[in-house]
Amino acid sequence: MTGNDSCGTDGADRRHTDDLEALLTAVHDQLGIAVNDRLNALGGPPELRFPDLALDRLLAVTHRTLGTSVNRRLSRDVCDALAQRNTMLQAHLTERGALSHRPAAIRVKHREEALRLVHLYWPRDLAEAMRAAVRMVQDLCDLLSDTTQPMGHGDTVLDNLRGHLEGMSQLPESNRCPQSPARLDYLGAVEEALANPAERLIGELHSIRELLDDELAPTIGALETAGRSYLFGVNAIAQDLIDDLARGCEEATALAKAVTDVEQASNDFVGADLTNAQLDGLLLEGILWDDTTRWPPKWEMRVRHASLLCDEEEGIRVVAAEGSDTIVHAEA
Repeated sequence: MTGNDSCGTDGADRRHTDDLEALLTAVHDQLGIAVNDRLNALGGPPELRFPDLALDRLLAVTHRTLGTSVNRRLSRDVCDALAQRNTMLQAHLTERGALSHRPAAIRVKHREEALRLVHLYWPRDLAEAMRAAVRMVQDLCDLLSDTTQPMGHGDTVLDNLRGHLEGMSQLPESNRCPQSPARLDYLGAVEEALANPAERLIGELHSIRELLDDELAPTIGALETAGRSYLFGVNAIAQDLIDDLARGCEEATALAKAVTDVEQASNDFVGADLTNAQLDGLLLEGILWDDTTRWPPKWEMRVRHASLLCDEEEGIRVVAAEGSDTIVHAEA
């Protein structure tokens, strides 16, 4: 809302306040007249003015005027709330990736397979694992620089680093030929989105392993015979390794972004049209939706009873995992 809008709203509020003050003043005057008429009527001849009728009319006018003012204010508040909700919804929809623009019925149909692919390509936080590898190389340099530590401890750190990198390399091999066109179906697009950054990450891990095995490990082995005077060469190779790990971390971050896009397309159905979706037998646990989501006939109440309000965003619900007499199972 702009500053001019705020001024306009304040001006309207002041006008409503002035109207209310004028009304209350009129109420006070009319009540005084009605009371005086009644007092005079008790000790003298009947007055031609009917004080009860005047009071009834006064109260009716007061009720109508106050009702108009209250309804006007409530209508403005409702419009403001709807405008704010629509702005939040549009911002939510804008943040979605390309996969989320695929038809909702297709996304929910292939949801389980898409999430299975996510687990294959992102078995754990690979970006954090890459950062942990950087720390391991730094710890190795500190260990070799410490004259109180035996040289043999460096071999142990190298073995741990090899095992760490080997665990990160356990990603699915691509079945695509370099010249083959990308699949146009939804699951093909999902795997394409995941496989591209995964292949780049695997390539970086392969280069890192070569540098580790072909240069760093032999140089560290030579320290046992040449002495710590050759430690400068170890540090130079270690810095190259850290630089390679930093590039690998960028690829892991890109893969994490692809994973997020697939998970969002698989779970976020806020504002989606699922009217023609076949939901029987599908896993619905974890799906996000709101009042603008359209469900197949007889499904909205079942899903509503199975859902909880989401803590992160107002008006959004998430299908729960468990059911009871009043909550259907998420798989239903």
